[in-house]
Amino acid sequence: MMDRCENCGDEYERLLSEEDDRSSAAEDHSDEHPLHLRQRPVDTGRRVAYGFGHVFNDITAAIWFSYTMVFMQNVVGVPGTTAGFLLFFGQTVDAIATPFVGIMVDKFGKKKNWVLLGTVMEAISFPLIYYVWNLSIVVAILLYICSILIFQMAWALVQISHLSLIPELTDLSLERGKLTSIRYVFTVSTNILMFIIAWLVFRGVRNNGNMGSLIGPNDSEKFQMLALIATTIGVFSAFIFHGLLKSPRITNTKLMYRQNRQINFDKILTFCKNIQLYQVAVVFTTCKLLINIALIYIPLFINESAIDESGTIASIPLVAYVSSLITSIGVEYVKPCFKSDKVIFTIGSIISIFGSLLVFFNPNNELTYHYLCLAAVCFGSGSAITSVLSLSVTANLIGNDTDCGAFIYSSVTFSDKLINGLVIIGIEFMKCTDLEKCSHYYRDVLAFSSGSLALIGLLVFLTIPKILIKATKRSSSHIVI
Repeated sequence: MMDRCENCGDEYERLLSEEDDRSSAAEDHSDEHPLHLRQRPVDTGRRVAYGFGHVFNDITAAIWFSYTMVFMQNVVGVPGTTAGFLLFFGQTVDAIATPFVGIMVDKFGKKKNWVLLGTVMEAISFPLIYYVWNLSIVVAILLYICSILIFQMAWALVQISHLSLIPELTDLSLERGKLTSIRYVFTVSTNILMFIIAWLVFRGVRNNGNMGSLIGPNDSEKFQMLALIATTIGVFSAFIFHGLLKSPRITNTKLMYRQNRQINFDKILTFCKNIQLYQVAVVFTTCKLLINIALIYIPLFINESAIDESGTIASIPLVAYVSSLITSIGVEYVKPCFKSDKVIFTIGSIISIFGSLLVFFNPNNELTYHYLCLAAVCFGSGSAITSVLSLSVTANLIGNDTDCGAFIYSSVTFSDKLINGLVIIGIEFMKCTDLEKCSHYYRDVLAFSSGSLALIGLLVFLTIPKILIKATKRSSSHIVI
């Protein structure tokens, strides 16, 4: 064993030397070096193929945030605090797994393979979360915990691997922004499709006049059907992604070998010491948390309100995502009209705050549905603007330091996942048990949390340096290493 280790250094140098010779020969016989390809616009086919890579995560996330609390409380029959704990557990697992996933992806590379592994794990675990086990409540909760554990680890694998492909596909900041936009368009489009399917699955059921009785144990098969349809769509999209997107080539062979030997902890430490990382993380967290809170508590608010048709738990989120899709497409055309992206982010935040005011001042009568639809338009439009800009700022923070790309993305999403879980379980613990005393609880949660998050995100975004806001022709790291 020792003899083999003594020869490792010589073997390593020999490999580097041989690869350098092959690289030089390739350059002599090639008109285009791969580095030049990364400095060119990404063609439409690769953009579309890239967008399919996160569809499984998008469709499962929409169901996870929109219907897990309703399913656990109203179908399985667990208390609100237990349902909140399960959602908190899932978000905590996701948060803890995220930085480890980021380090592994940066170290071993081959990001498409990590996406494939996460896809397989999701396909196995996700349908089990929405299956009603005919067992004791303790055993059932343990099974849900195991399913959620696997699902959230898989979700982190797919998310971080997919995000970290952006800096590797192109060095151009403008192109990275376009990849971010196509990713968001796919996210919104996927959620629109999912909520259309959900509306078809849930429509037609009406409550019996009692508050909070819109969804019940008899609806278990509908949740199972929804989960299976989502899994089928997700797996099909993953096949398209892996089949059509060519893996980005590492242009520096020495860097490829060294990346497999060690992680650049010095560079990671430098990023961690810089305040810009934390500014970006706060903005990213508030943008994600705002739309997640809306997805979680709009169905619960509908269940406690005067609305009496079950299809609305899908139709109102659908309205939010349709407006989000339209806005995400239109924002690219209005950008040139503004001198700074800070102005655009401010407009998006104000729109979200206006949506929270509509929720709070709704009359809780026959007009509630119309108020909620208008609020959903505001949440969808506002979050579309702020989410795209927050992802673009994150890509600009990474610049050309693609060997730390997965770590940076995992860092900014860590707080999103953890804080998300803490907020949800805190909200459920504060809820009173007497529905008559807190008949507007979820309305107040939806209104105050959305408005506060939009305001916090805006204030922090305004403090981010201009060099991270406005894209340059060629992206470079904005952290001094």
